[in-house]
Amino acid sequence: MYQNYGCNNPNCKCNRHCCCNCTEIVSCQGPTGPTGPRGFQGPQGPRGLQGPQGPQGVTGNTGPMGNTGPQGIQGPQGPIGPTGVQGATGPTGSTGATGPTGSTGATGTAATIQVGSVTTGEPGSAASVTNSGNENNAIFDFVIPRGNTGATGVTGPTGPSGPTGPTGPTGPSGPTGPTGPTGSFIYAQLCF
Repeated sequence: MYQNYGCNNPNCKCNRHCCCNCTEIVSCQGPTGPTGPRGFQGPQGPRGLQGPQGPQGVTGNTGPMGNTGPQGIQGPQGPIGPTGVQGATGPTGSTGATGPTGSTGATGTAATIQVGSVTTGEPGSAASVTNSGNENNAIFDFVIPRGNTGATGVTGPTGPSGPTGPTGPTGPSGPTGPTGPTGSFIYAQLCF
């Protein structure tokens, strides 16, 4: 059923108030009716072509600095760079506080030291000390090289004469000498 209000078309086989068995539908201007309810929003149409870029505008004034943003996630560690030149030695820092005294250690075993063998090595060889014992009972064996024979020294000055020694014992009697020649006999008488 089609309602036609104020239809004056003679080709429409309709009465003034209703259309029934019409062979042609025409638009009939009736009085404006009340606004109908708003329909649903249709789907968004396709995006149009991008227009040409406009001329660059005048640079505006610098805006105020914004708030510092949150710290981002730490990135991966980069490769180690080459070693730089060593800088100058810094000043010596102040002496730190003395630390607490440590606890007393356990009493150790008393160690002993003995001299073992002493060997004379060849001239020019290296001296050495060898422990033939252990860390608690050390026995040191020495090898000391013999020195080279030195050059003959200069003859010293003659020393002063010593004191005269005591007289030696009398020697044995010598052999008896040969008999001398026989002398002449002289007789003399002495008177008193």
